[in-house]
Formats: sequence, C-alpha cells, structure tokens
Amino acid sequence: MHYSDTIEQSSEYLRLALDHMGRFQIPVDPVNYSVWYEYVSGRNEQLKLVIDNALEKSKAITPQLNRTLYERYVADEHKMIIKKIREELRKVLDTILNHVIDAGGQLTRFGTMIHIYSQRLKDELDADSVKNIVEDILSETQAIKRSGLLLKERIISSTREIEGLRKDLDKMREEAWTDMLTGLKNRRYLSSIFDQESKNAMASDSKLSAIMLDIDHFKKINDSFGHIVGDRVLKTTAGMIRDCIKGRDTVIRYGGEEFVIILPDTPLEGALTLAKHICTYFKQMNWKRKDTGELIGQVFVSLGVSQYRPGESLDAFIQRADDALYLSKTRGRCRATSEACLQEEYKIAGI
Repeated sequence: MHYSDTIEQSSEYLRLALDHMGRFQIPVDPVNYSVWYEYVSGRNEQLKLVIDNALEKSKAITPQLNRTLYERYVADEHKMIIKKIREELRKVLDTILNHVIDAGGQLTRFGTMIHIYSQRLKDELDADSVKNIVEDILSETQAIKRSGLLLKERIISSTREIEGLRKDLDKMREEAWTDMLTGLKNRRYLSSIFDQESKNAMASDSKLSAIMLDIDHFKKINDSFGHIVGDRVLKTTAGMIRDCIKGRDTVIRYGGEEFVIILPDTPLEGALTLAKHICTYFKQMNWKRKDTGELIGQVFVSLGVSQYRPGESLDAFIQRADDALYLSKTRGRCRATSEACLQEEYKIAGI
C-alpha cells in the first residue's frame, strides 16, 4: 500500500494510533499499527465503521480482535477472491478437457491449450493476469465454435460459465477501484489511470496535469460536529469537485480529506485556472446540517497543481502537486498554488 503523507500528518497519525493502542493494551508491531493507522487516517472506510461501532458500544479491542480486523479489512482481501475465481476457472477448464478426451482426441490442439491454461492458473496471479487468461480461453472457444467441430454445445455451456467468471472479475476490479464513502475512484485506481494517461500524453505530445486538493481544518469539523457530519462533508466535497470537471478528467479520493484530479490534455496554466475556480466555488458555499439545520459555516480547500514530465514516476508527479498544496497551506490556506511557485520559493531559500 502506498502512502505520501507529510511529516506533520504522519506524526499526528502516529500519536493518535498509539493513543488507541495504549488504551486497549495492544502490542505495537507493524500489523497492529497498520490497523490503527488506517483507522485514524480515514483511509479505510469499512474498517472505520467497524471500529467506530465497537467504540460506541464500549467494546474492548483485544489483540486477537485487532489481528482479525487486519486480516479482514487491511490485508489484501482481493487475493482471496482472485484465488477462489482461479479455482472455479480451473474446474471449468478440467470439465472442458474431459469433454475433449471423450471426443477421442479430435480436438488435440484445443485440449493442449486448455491444459496449458489450467496449469497457468495454479500460479499466484493478480486480477489482470487472470482476466487475460480468461480472454485467451474465450478466444480459443470462439474459434472452436466457428470451426463446426465436435462438442459445440458442451463448449458453449462451458463458455457461459467462463463469461460469468469474467464478469465477476470485472465487478471485483471495479469495487476494488471505488471509494466506499464518496463513490469516487480510489487510490488503487490512480496508478492505472496514470499509466494510461501518461502514455497517451507522451504518444500525442500533449500535456497532463494534476491537482491535489485538501479540505482546510477538516479535523476541526470532525471534532466540532462529529464524524457523521465529517463524512457528509467529504461526500459533498466529492460532488462539488465532480461538478467542476469534464471529459476525461478523473477525480480520485486520495485518502482522508485529500483528493486528486487527473487532467489529460491540460497544461499547467489550465489546471491552475481550474484549481482557482474550485477554490472560489467553495468560498461561495455556506454549509449547514440537513438533519438539524445547524450552521456549519464555510468549508475551504487548499490546492496544489503540477504538470507531468515525460518519463517521470507517479510519485514524483503527485509529490510536486502535494508540495504546491503545502505551499498553499503555509501561505494562509484557501488558495491554489502552481508548482511554478515552488521554484521561486527554492530560490528565496537558496536551494
């Protein structure tokens, strides 16, 4: 799992996590700490709901329960799902292979290919690798159906099962890429969209920019109005950002109160203009609770903007936007800052 918190954020998360662990006398090791880090940073919505519910009921978090929470909500649960799909897919392939053998070897090449795919599925594979194997198998079965050879109906039946497994993989990947709270794409998706858009930018010699957005004083909102209101603020913020983008622009919940906007075909100046527009949009809003009508006041955001440099990593690209965001914070918050301003700051600092 990838993180890019500032030293200030990391220190605060460390303090909060250790407070909780000390309260329940949970040993401080990497596994136990990761549970509370995910909780206090707000990155893991499902884990947060489970722990909040336990705390509301004054339920003790034992080391055993802590380990269970890790296995269920922090460890890569999708590995288990992929493993199950691999096993189901191998069963289908074995059935097809038996049909081929029953046919007296008339589909020798096809049988050999099915055997190869079945063997490949024994390996530890990610979702994309399994999906690629499924596509290959479907291609083979389509060739068999077109050829008019034996076992057509049996192959068609097995193909339907494989199609179902492919849909399961697509659904699982979509869920893995979606933030449960806001409905936005999540941090896992960022790597995928970056790989795609950075290649497009280099191939077409176009510009690719990013905006990093952070809700100002979000902790104060949680402390003053509670986490339920805080979650509503996050959902509304996600919707407001979506209102400001178009085309292939993508909004991502980066973690906690941070969001990233990926902007294809957009130079730095255009991204800065959009960032300033978003900032103004938030300044014009006056927030209140829907359930009680209680006035929350204004919610402001700070933003940082960077432009992709051909060949650089995602981390380097996002880090410059994050550095520009930090500059917005130090200059008083509620503003947008371009990475171009970083160079000016470096010169002043003699860096």
